[in-house]
Amino acid sequence: MNSTLLHTLEVQPLAVIGDIHGESQALDALLDHLRQRPETRDRLLVFIGDLCDRGPDSVGVIRRVRDLVDQGRALAILGNHEINLLAHDAKDGSGWFFDSREASDTPFYAPFVRASARERPEIRDFLCSLPLAIRMPGLRIVHAAWDPASIQAIADFPCGRILELIHEQELNLVRAARVGELHARYRAELERWGRQLEDPNDPPPYLDAVADYESLEQRLNPIKRLTSGIEARSPQPFFSGNRWRYSDRTAWWNEDDDPTPVLIGHYWRLFESPDRTTAWRYGLLFDGVAPASWHGRHRQAFCIDYSVGARWRARKSPGTDAENRYKLAAMLWPERALLFDDGALVPTTEGPSSR
Repeated sequence: MNSTLLHTLEVQPLAVIGDIHGESQALDALLDHLRQRPETRDRLLVFIGDLCDRGPDSVGVIRRVRDLVDQGRALAILGNHEINLLAHDAKDGSGWFFDSREASDTPFYAPFVRASARERPEIRDFLCSLPLAIRMPGLRIVHAAWDPASIQAIADFPCGRILELIHEQELNLVRAARVGELHARYRAELERWGRQLEDPNDPPPYLDAVADYESLEQRLNPIKRLTSGIEARSPQPFFSGNRWRYSDRTAWWNEDDDPTPVLIGHYWRLFESPDRTTAWRYGLLFDGVAPASWHGRHRQAFCIDYSVGARWRARKSPGTDAENRYKLAAMLWPERALLFDDGALVPTTEGPSSR
């Protein structure tokens, strides 16, 4: 029986589903297409994290996934949005769960289903039961980055006790940040510039303590590295995900020495190749990579997050074809084919190597 944050599987056919972000209709449509195909009807589903936030019905998505897990038909791993919820770190799009975010999220994401007082502890209990990564012979699955040192750090930690690990990592970070009074300076900058951190038209100055603190957290915290990826300090702040940021995501897969295929979400890929001048920042991580191609040093990585999390907010923008631009996908394994929520079945290609 699996009992640690690194879940192990025997070789079997899978349907690995990308980031859902509360898009319950897209999830229902994709599950219907999987059910209608004889070769995918009974295979194990794997949800790659970021079930919640920004979409219309995070409560419904989590309930559906929890039911499938309870029935033995699915597994799910934690993404950074679930970790934020468990750490009581209310971020953009989490107003469905956190009262403190409801007013600020309403202009961008309303209407959205809110979790009731009874549902909130049930949701937290379910998320606490999930692992951080899955390893199967010939396949690795993690939300953002398969970092060997971080995998080793969580491999033997008991599943169901992740709150203890989150707390332990928070204490480690605070202790490390006492050097040079970094933690105090970080809290002071958040208090002084918190409103402007979420205002695209009124940016704060470069917040050195915020940048240093987040960089330190990224280096020290294995949960952060597995669920948020490998990041580097950005010389200039940039606005993304409804806040000014001081660290930037990196294409860690280009330095990954392990040729074993690895499936990830998190990175807001698009199925259409955008023009560089109009592409959002994170999409440039896939510059030169075809939308259905594997990527990385050994062509071993594949991101299955096709940005369905942007669909709900984009519906408010005139002229945006949100249904076709932002998609939910499942990677069929071992076929290496993508099945989308509109029913399209697309084979993947080998793609370029970074070597």
